[in-house]
Amino acid sequence: MLKTTTQTLAKALKTDCSIDVAISGVYTDTRQQMEGGLFLALVGDNFDAHDYIKQAEKMGAIALVVNQEVETTLPILLVKDTQDALGEIAKWHLNNVKPKVVAITGSNGKTTTKNMLKNILQLKAPILATKGNLNNHLGVPMTLLELEEKHQYAVIEMGANHLGEIAHLCEIVSPDIAVVTNTLDAHIGEFGGFDNLVKAKSEIYSVNSKNIVNTETSFEGDVSFGDGGDIFANNIENNRFDLNIFNERITVTLQLLGQHNIGNALAASACASALGVDIKTIKQGLENTQAEKGRLNIIQYAGLTIIDDTYNASPSSSKYALEVLNGFAGKKIAVLGQMAELGDESGTYHQQVGAFAKSLDIEYLYSYQSDYSVQNFSVTDELVATLKQHTDATILFKGSRIAKLEQIIKRLCV
Repeated sequence: MLKTTTQTLAKALKTDCSIDVAISGVYTDTRQQMEGGLFLALVGDNFDAHDYIKQAEKMGAIALVVNQEVETTLPILLVKDTQDALGEIAKWHLNNVKPKVVAITGSNGKTTTKNMLKNILQLKAPILATKGNLNNHLGVPMTLLELEEKHQYAVIEMGANHLGEIAHLCEIVSPDIAVVTNTLDAHIGEFGGFDNLVKAKSEIYSVNSKNIVNTETSFEGDVSFGDGGDIFANNIENNRFDLNIFNERITVTLQLLGQHNIGNALAASACASALGVDIKTIKQGLENTQAEKGRLNIIQYAGLTIIDDTYNASPSSSKYALEVLNGFAGKKIAVLGQMAELGDESGTYHQQVGAFAKSLDIEYLYSYQSDYSVQNFSVTDELVATLKQHTDATILFKGSRIAKLEQIIKRLCV
C-alpha cells in the first residue's frame, strides 16, 4: 500500500500542496473506509466523484486529488485530469518499490496464466498479482498501489477491447517480461476485426521488455512457447504432460480441466523461466493451481456434475469448454448462453459454435436466450424445469457475463 506525504506526492504530480500530511493508501470509492488515506476524485461518463467530497471526509480521507476547486479543509493536490493522476501515482509508486514486473494479455487464458505464474513465483518470494478482473485503465493502477516493499514480483493482467488501451497501461507498468497468451476471437467486434485485435495485443511488447511469444501467433520475441518453441509440451494425456523448458523436461499434472490450459501453463512457464525460476518450482506452482469460480470449475449436486464456465465466453473458449464436456463419460448436456462483443458477425459465430457442438458426442444441446440452432429457452423457469428432469448427467454452462448463466446454476442447485 502506498505510504507517503502529500508534498512528496505533489512533486511527483508536478503540482503544489501547502499542507504536508502523511497518507496511507489511495481510494476512489466513497463507500470504503479510508482512514488516513488519499481520496482521488475520478470523473466518468455518468458520475463525478467531486460531488462526494464530504462523504470521503466522513469515511476518513485526510487529503484529496481533484481537478477543480472544492469546498474542504483538507489538503488538496490540484491536477488537470484525476484519471491520469491515478496512473502517474501508480507509476511513481512502482518505481519506488522496483519489483520485477510481468505483464500478461491475450484473447483467452489471461487470468489462468496469471494465477499459474502467481503460484509459481510465490514459492520464491513475495508477489503481488492482479485480483479478479481488475485489468483495465483503473484496475491496473489500483493494483500497483497495493505494492509493498516486500514484493519482489508483480504479475499484472491487462485487458482491452480497443486499440491503444494496452499501450497506455504499459506506459504505467513498464514490464520487464511481456506475454500475449494467444490472439483469438474474444471481443473481436469491439476491436473492429482480427487485424486490429492483433495490433492491440502487440502493444504489450517493447524493446525494453523480454518478450514471450506463442508460436501460434505472428509475433516475434525473445522466448517462444508452444509447438516448435523453446518451451513446449509433449506426451499429453488429458491434463498430464511433459513440460520441456529448453533442454530440461519434467512431467506435470494440472488440476485444471481442458487441454487448452496446457497452453496457459506453457505461457506461465516461459515467464517464470525468463525470471530464472527452476523447472521443479515451475512444476510445483502449476500443479498447485486450481480453477476459479466460473472458469471450468466443477460443482457436484444431487447426482449431477455441473461444469461452471459462466465467467465469460468467446467462440474459441466455447469450443474449448465443449471439448471438455465431450471428454466426460455418461449423459452430457450443454447449456449455451450468448457470446458478447462479436460485432456484425455475431450470428455467424453463434452458428459455428452450434455446429461444432452438434459434431460432438453430447446428447442434449440447449441454448438460453440465444441462437445456436439448437433447442432454445427464452424463459428461465422452463430451462430449469427441463434440466431438473435429467439425472446422473454432466451439464456444461457456458456464456458471457451478459447471459447470467450462474443464476441458472443457482436455481438448479436448490
